Amino acid sequence: MSSLGDASIEILLLILNNVDQQSALYECALVNKTFYAMAIPLLWREPGGAKRGHNFLPRLLQSLRQADKHCLHSTPLGDNIRTLNVSESTRLQDLHAVINNAPLVEELAIDIKELNDTDMEQIALNCPQLKCLSFTNYFEVSDRFFDPLPHCANLRELNILAIVHPDQPLASLQHCPLEKLRLRSFGFDGDFTKKTFFGGIPTLTHLDMDYKTGGFLRYCQTLPSRTLFPVLTDLRIVKNHFGVYNDLVPFFKAHPLIRTLSLEGMNIDPAVMTSLATDLVHLQRLTLIKNGELPPFTQAFHRVEKLTLRGCHMNVDSTVRMATHFPNIHYLHIGKEIKNWRRIPSDPVIGEEFDNWQQVLSDFSDSESDLWEDNTESSISQSDGPTIESLTKLTYLDFASYDSVPNNLKANLPRRMRGRLLREDLDHIRETALGLVWIDHGC
Repeated sequence: MSSLGDASIEILLLILNNVDQQSALYECALVNKTFYAMAIPLLWREPGGAKRGHNFLPRLLQSLRQADKHCLHSTPLGDNIRTLNVSESTRLQDLHAVINNAPLVEELAIDIKELNDTDMEQIALNCPQLKCLSFTNYFEVSDRFFDPLPHCANLRELNILAIVHPDQPLASLQHCPLEKLRLRSFGFDGDFTKKTFFGGIPTLTHLDMDYKTGGFLRYCQTLPSRTLFPVLTDLRIVKNHFGVYNDLVPFFKAHPLIRTLSLEGMNIDPAVMTSLATDLVHLQRLTLIKNGELPPFTQAFHRVEKLTLRGCHMNVDSTVRMATHFPNIHYLHIGKEIKNWRRIPSDPVIGEEFDNWQQVLSDFSDSESDLWEDNTESSISQSDGPTIESLTKLTYLDFASYDSVPNNLKANLPRRMRGRLLREDLDHIRETALGLVWIDHGC
């Protein structure tokens, strides 16, 4: 093979499928007829890209009509569209016109507020291959707005990211073959109740609820069968106010297959903490965010291989006995926002070291005197790795450079100039690394 142009069609397709920039694909389409035939479908796969303009859909519609008028391609260009993002300024008639010309679209995100029942019917009718549907703006709809969704036989993911009034019923969702569902209340104070929700979705594996769920959890306890999602494996619950939620325990008992759990913005009492260890027997990844003072770990989490604590407080006993409670975790990292752990000399039960620690959660701009306060000798800097290791029996990682990351935590981690780690590298480690406790004050 003397040049890239001599490569087989299969190899060229593999190469072009890995080109992310729309501008680069456009240049490929200008090389010759072969490159044109392969690049055009990829260019139209996600027209406009992520950074679309306010007038994107009208321009797209004009392009579709122009291509049809001049017979630029034997296959309608709209048949290549797989992803569409509709901005707030788009007119409904433009949305309908593009939808009519993109029968194979799989991902659709709509930012329009003025949607009605007829619009949803048009989407369900004209997008039979739709797999992911997202509403990215708040809107007011009728009781029958979501009724056409069960007719989307391929719909697997639904994101309702902005519901104004929590009294909108979602009963029709129980007839959808959904696997992922995300609901958000848009910061309003309403509570979802039995009038809002549904009897269950038997195919659902991922559930993300970012609103006050007290009414829904209490409603679950009144049902003959509390197992609404029999194959649920990933659960995220976010509440914007503090309180004790014992209604979580019955929900956990009814959904023991949960492997990934994230709880945010709620007080976690000892009953909930015990339930996490005893009822969620398949739990592997646990994330606790902004939950105030955590009760001590009293049970062993036999399968948990990743623990993330962000914006939470934890007592000394839970920290010292971390290795005992989490036998599959071997590493510990403390974010820079947590400056030091203070100690008072001690109680023989925990050895000669400490009987009380308090995490000093302060901004990185605090003065040195604020960090060390009364007695420098009674404080341990978070950078004091050997001391932390001796207490927790975990290997302390400071993530100061690429070489400081253990080999088994470097999955798909790029090696950068001078071995530096960027913020995105740390985020990648936090999301993918197994066997790691990540404690961070920040969000």
